[in-house]
Amino acid sequence: MRHSRSRLLWAAIIALAAGGLGQGQGHKGGIDETGPYDAVKDWLKPIHAGRIQCVSGVYADTPDRIYLTTEVEVKAGPPFGGCTPERSWPNAHSHFLLVVDSRGTVVEDWSQWNNLFGFPHSVKINEADPDRHVWVVNRDAHQIHEFTRDGKTLVKTLGEFNVPGNDDRHFGLPADIAFLPDGTMFVADGYYNSRIVKFDKNGNFVKAWGTNGSGPGQFKVPHGVAVDTERRVYVADRDNRRVQIFDENGTFLEEWPDIRGIVHIMITKDQSVWVLTGTTNRLLKYDRTGKLLSYWGTESRQRPFPGSFSAPHQFTVDRDGNLYVADFRNQVQKFIPKPGADPARLVGQPQ
Repeated sequence: MRHSRSRLLWAAIIALAAGGLGQGQGHKGGIDETGPYDAVKDWLKPIHAGRIQCVSGVYADTPDRIYLTTEVEVKAGPPFGGCTPERSWPNAHSHFLLVVDSRGTVVEDWSQWNNLFGFPHSVKINEADPDRHVWVVNRDAHQIHEFTRDGKTLVKTLGEFNVPGNDDRHFGLPADIAFLPDGTMFVADGYYNSRIVKFDKNGNFVKAWGTNGSGPGQFKVPHGVAVDTERRVYVADRDNRRVQIFDENGTFLEEWPDIRGIVHIMITKDQSVWVLTGTTNRLLKYDRTGKLLSYWGTESRQRPFPGSFSAPHQFTVDRDGNLYVADFRNQVQKFIPKPGADPARLVGQPQ
């Protein structure tokens, strides 16, 4: 009887070890490169033959309307990772804002707004906005723009073109924006500045908090920002390798340390906290207490394969559950849930 109990105990220990974090029992081999998803090979179709887009931001309005922000168009192929400006290429900066369909084909190029941009860093939609206006964080011009869904009208601009600052009317290389359902906005500001800026739904300045440093309420490149249903503000404090959490008025609540290279945060309707890292090249799922629940992802810089990451920057999910990752050196990647995938490991719908 004693030997039987010992065998049962060891069998349980081995089963738990084999399962691993985020892996089902019985999983054999592999390193969970694409997790519960299948990657779509060569999803984004080229605008010009032999060229690729260096994609910094992505947001799915619908499964057939996905917004992209890009920095530059470069030659495809080796050396891999060549996403740097090519001044000799005609119109190299002509595709800052793109709309693609479910097949990855470019259906709109908002080139009429090219004169606004330095480097469009991220793109967002307030999920509570019935008009589905598109917000673009224009990092290098120190501005944030609100466009109509069709891109025909510039509705609002925050910040002054090419003028950095840290007062109530200026930004210093802003990185991201998040919304409350009532339209209140929080801007991660940014690369020059080390602060979060709060605006009301009309774009009026409310307050700002944060300074450069590593203490509570200090930042080193606040790169991403998100809010939950309790109006708590989550900040991807990239170079401090942590998430910091505040109430909506900037009171520090807690931090989650040791998240290397965190670049983007998304909170889903079930209040799970998903983060993307640009150093470990992973998507990670946390609960609201900061407990790590699951993760997947891997890097392949020199010989990329579908689903491998190299400098991932922003991610989004469409209404069908497809995942899109703006993977700077791999353009943008589309992931489709695998048949029978564990729903707890799939990125849920944005709140």
